[in-house]
Amino acid sequence: MLPSGARIGGAPLNVCYHLGRNGIGSQIISQVGKDELGQRLWKGMEELGVDVSLCLQDDKHPTSTVEVALDEKGSPSYTIVDHVAWDFMAYDPDAAAAISRADAFVFGSLAARNPRSKETLMRYLDAATYTVMDVNLREPFFQSEFILELVSRTQTLKINEDELAVLGKWIGKDRDEQGMLNGLLNDFPNLHEIILTKGEKGAVYHSSTLQLVVDARPIRIQDTIGSGDAFLAAFLAHKIKGQPVAVSMEHAVVLSAFVATQEGACPRYTLKDIENFKNTVQNDG
Repeated sequence: MLPSGARIGGAPLNVCYHLGRNGIGSQIISQVGKDELGQRLWKGMEELGVDVSLCLQDDKHPTSTVEVALDEKGSPSYTIVDHVAWDFMAYDPDAAAAISRADAFVFGSLAARNPRSKETLMRYLDAATYTVMDVNLREPFFQSEFILELVSRTQTLKINEDELAVLGKWIGKDRDEQGMLNGLLNDFPNLHEIILTKGEKGAVYHSSTLQLVVDARPIRIQDTIGSGDAFLAAFLAHKIKGQPVAVSMEHAVVLSAFVATQEGACPRYTLKDIENFKNTVQNDG
């Protein structure tokens, strides 16, 4: 719920939408209410080309809403209403089967704020062959022990600067960025790579064999809602296509910058639009 009105969004939806725009098929696993908002959301997902075959409907709980406030820089703050439909997702064998066949299972920690959806998420992680976690530290919906348990089951971790500082403190390695990144890799053997987004300071890729810094693009920000989701989707899309890390990170930075110049998380675009945008910001830079 933006100051300008209701907009379709939410991290899983945003990632699925941008994966599709970048040529990778995906399915969203979520739940909406059997209410007017749920009907509008369902129709909106289909119009965006998102596969809703694993999305369920709940007649006991309302469709999720998020109140969004924007500061003078277009950075959002969120009030995420709880006890909504996606808080009560039950285990679905069809979803587990799809996860077991997928190149990647992408999840956010916020999905586990309710015991019901938390139990379901843990069972889905058991089915996954490759896991990608987007850290979502939203007060008051997280506990350190469980977030670190999720990290222990993650192979690709996407995180921002503020979240890295929190996790670094939890593991006792919060003196500097490099120390925190190394600390996470050392403490969690399953973790293969970390993608750190830093807003106007660009992004960092960190693994045991490669450290890469990618500069941000100079842009005029409309709002930054969904920019991180676009970043993750673009990175994964090119990784799945077999592109080198440097290429995947470059596309991620460009797409996240483009989304920040648009209103909302899921603007309509083609890959040609992104190529034109990339050329424009390079020339402006």
